[in-house]
Amino acid sequence: MNTELLNARRMTAGLLFPGRPFEASEMNRLYAAVTEQFPYQNLQHLPNGVRMYNPENDCIITMGSAPGQNNPGEAGRLQINDANIFHFELTKEKTLQVFEMVSENLNIQQFLTFGVKLTSFMPVEDAGAAALLENSVFSAFKTQLNQLSGERKGCGMRLVTHSNNGAYDLRIEPFFSDLSQLYVELDVQFGANPISGVDPVETMMDSAYQFLNEDVRHLISQMD
Repeated sequence: MNTELLNARRMTAGLLFPGRPFEASEMNRLYAAVTEQFPYQNLQHLPNGVRMYNPENDCIITMGSAPGQNNPGEAGRLQINDANIFHFELTKEKTLQVFEMVSENLNIQQFLTFGVKLTSFMPVEDAGAAALLENSVFSAFKTQLNQLSGERKGCGMRLVTHSNNGAYDLRIEPFFSDLSQLYVELDVQFGANPISGVDPVETMMDSAYQFLNEDVRHLISQMD
């Protein structure tokens, strides 16, 4: 089994910020500014924000609401989804640049929290991903699993860990549309401390990617 073949294919990265209203004209100017550098083909006005999108990636901005009397308010959200990553560094740089352009154009100076989700796949030779997990993680539990009715397609695992910089939620399971592939999803939510500007986000993205490529790869290598 070659864990070097573990490859991040999709990424979702999101920032929360104090909610406030935006004018439609602000969003139109933002779209014009962003598309000078990143050609999002379409702009969709949502009830509470906008979506700039292409077939395989998009940027969603929701305004949330400011707090008021007997109303705690709702955080705004700036989220980028990329469904076809060729190279993490290039995707990261684009994401950071779009974040920066949005924060400058909408005058968002502070963010509440940041999260990133990396979805990866890895081909498993011979018996495939379902057998890999059953013969390693669930090897001592097969008798109990066989008591379940129906034809079992596979088993997966989920681990949630907390560290000083955030919460890591890891899923490892067969890719049920293609059992020769291992599906690995890492969702990291970074702390509750406010973030000043976009600059600190790069370190957070790097730490998530490092966790995937070092810690998760090592964990999977122990299943062989």
